[in-house]
Amino acid sequence: MKFNLDFTTDYGQFYICDKNFLGQTDSENFWTDKAYDNKIAVENGILGIAIGNEEGIVKCEFEILVSRNLKVDFNDFDHIVEASLKIDSGFFQVLDCPNSEVQFQTEVENGEFRARIYSRNLALAFDENPQDSYLIQIWKEEFSEPIVLKRFSVI
Repeated sequence: MKFNLDFTTDYGQFYICDKNFLGQTDSENFWTDKAYDNKIAVENGILGIAIGNEEGIVKCEFEILVSRNLKVDFNDFDHIVEASLKIDSGFFQVLDCPNSEVQFQTEVENGEFRARIYSRNLALAFDENPQDSYLIQIWKEEFSEPIVLKRFSVI
């Protein structure tokens, strides 16, 4: 299943989470220096996704996959990161920041999921019309530590 999301957020981030997440987004363990570098923050049942533009514009494709996508196009994206997320409520949500307004919700089977976040056009995020965009893919998979598959660096 594929969905297109277009919304605004603040503080350069939005969230993907379990509907009844227990993690604290204001925890000192959420947006650590490493999380900022990796463009993803991890807490119990919630992931913080960093965006490039300061306008708070989020243009995002969201896909629920049957299994891990093994064909990653590293050339089309600037930054690619993965992290695990446990769903206990049966609902997966995308929330803005800081209001945590639901931008998208879908029913899923409870269990452990892996999320891969692709960021593109990060170098154009600060143009007059920001062009950064995001692709989120999730699939069922056992928990594993976050990993950066491709790191964006400003040249």
